[in-house]
Amino acid sequence: MLGGIKPEVMPDLAILALQLGFTGPALQQLAGLVKPTRADLESLPDGAFADMGLKPVNKDEAVTFLIACGIPPVNMTIAVLLDAFPQFAARWKDHIAHWGGEPAGSYNDMGEFVHFVVEDLYEKENVGEVARVFALLENLLLKADEETTNLIGLGFFETLQNFASWRPYGNKVFEPFLGTRSMQTWQEIQRIWAGKSSLMEVIRAERAGE
Repeated sequence: MLGGIKPEVMPDLAILALQLGFTGPALQQLAGLVKPTRADLESLPDGAFADMGLKPVNKDEAVTFLIACGIPPVNMTIAVLLDAFPQFAARWKDHIAHWGGEPAGSYNDMGEFVHFVVEDLYEKENVGEVARVFALLENLLLKADEETTNLIGLGFFETLQNFASWRPYGNKVFEPFLGTRSMQTWQEIQRIWAGKSSLMEVIRAERAGE
């Protein structure tokens, strides 16, 4: 449903299903294919799932199933944000569907949360929830290890600065929400980006300073 299972992997999965005791014409046909393309599969996957007694699901049901199974696994910080902001769930489902149920990476996950904060909270004037986001991130930063510090600093604050800078109101509107530790991170990112217009310029400057 989500495109996360590659066509060429389907025969191996069908063989495994047969070995586990399932049977049926579509399942057997699928098991006999060699490196099929999506066009080769046609309706065989649906038939194979029917042979196994599995009823069809839509994309939303498929994503809900994956989340319930802990797939894809998420970084602890992302898990905290998902738990603290249940209204992020709809956007998170779309994010998982877009990546076909495969891990998107913690920084892409955090980037999706930035879009949620900007588009679903700030631009809908839900200031109280925006403040709660920043308060939670400040608390996480105060006791963060290096991995968490980088994810919040680069994944959230740097992405927020870049994304919001293209909005009519700019990124400075978020500065009043910053706690002490968050403000330090925010200003350090601004220092790194000062006079630069692209990530490549930032990387070149960092390499030149090595």
